[in-house]
Order: sequence, then structure tokens, then C-alpha cells
Amino acid sequence: MSRKSFVLYTEWENTFNRLSNELAGELIKVIFDYVRTGEIPQIDNAVVDGVFSAFQPSIDRNISKYDAAIEQRKEAGKRSAEKRKRDATTVDESKRDATTVESRLRTSTVSDSVSDTLSLNGESVREGANKVLDLQSIKEQLLSDETWKESVCMQSTLGVSFISMLPDQLDKFIAYIVSIGEERSISNISDAKRRFTYWWQNHGRKEVQDENKQVYTVPN
Repeated sequence: MSRKSFVLYTEWENTFNRLSNELAGELIKVIFDYVRTGEIPQIDNAVVDGVFSAFQPSIDRNISKYDAAIEQRKEAGKRSAEKRKRDATTVDESKRDATTVESRLRTSTVSDSVSDTLSLNGESVREGANKVLDLQSIKEQLLSDETWKESVCMQSTLGVSFISMLPDQLDKFIAYIVSIGEERSISNISDAKRRFTYWWQNHGRKEVQDENKQVYTVPN
């Protein structure tokens, strides 16, 4: 699988600094080759080989998370496409049913009885349309999705510390959706994940950054 990025930890900086420029350059090339091909390249220098062996578990762990996130997005896209197909089929069937009913109404001699039936059916449709999505249930589903939580932590730029912040950020996200009157626009869990990512990138992250700013007072 071709990957466009991988995680390079700042904690590795001290190790790189202790290497000569030549060895550091060879090490980074080995890392790039490994991430691109998935195979350990031939390493002639024992120092580079030892350092790479120490880095490899972390690289493998992040590659696995990356692959899992990609697979999850593919599955979500597939499910979304299937849902759209089912919805389109349902709409077509509803149109055919409506045409049939209309035809029968024109030839029926019991128009009052048919009218009452249509009125009841119309009321059922309106009740279904007015059903409010349970946003608290969406929060619980997102917090129980370990793969999604790992993915959103990587995307947050805050790393694993974002895990402890996630419940509070989900509450703020839900409050934001309600405040702009779009709670009915989230029809499934995939929509919720997409909308949360957009909200975090455009609102949540800035708010957290503003809260973390320290104010320094210059003494008189």
C-alpha cells in the first residue's frame, strides 16, 4: 500500500543528533524505504541497524493504525453507497405505490373511506419525518469505537492526550450542532464522524489552543 505520510517522533531527535550526518542520512533513508515497501532493506552499518531496530516497533504500530483507518474509511464509503442505493430504491417504490393509489382513487366509488386512509398514512409519514436523532446515543457510539478514537487522535495533532479530552469535545460538538439548528442533518454515525472532524478542525482546535495560551505579566 502506498503511504503519503508516517509518524516521525520528536523523541528520536536526540538519537539522530548523536549520529554523524552520514549515518543520520542513511538511517532516514532506511526508514523511508521500510515505510514505502514494508520490507527491511539491507543495512550494512551496525549502528544504523541497531537504531532502526529500536525504531521499528513504533513505525510498525503507526503503519497498522494508518492501514486500519484507511480500511475503515473504505468500509464507511461502501456502506454509505449501499445506503444511498437502498434509499433510491425505496423512493422509486414509494413513487410507484403513490401512482397506483392515485389511479385507484380516480376509479373508486368510496372516496371518503380512501381519503380517511390517506390522511392516516400522511400523519404516519409526518411523524417519521419529525423523529429527532438521539445525539447522546451518537456520543456513546463514538466513544465505544476504539479504531475511530485512535484515528481522530492522530488527526487532532494532540496525540494520545486527546483521548481524555474527547468526551468533553463531543459534548461541545453536539452543543454546536444544536445551536445552529442542524441536529436533524446527522442521519447516521458516519455523518457524525465526518461532521465532528470538520468541527474540530474549524472550531474545537482553535478553542483548545486559546484556552492553553498563557498570559505573562511584565513586572513594574
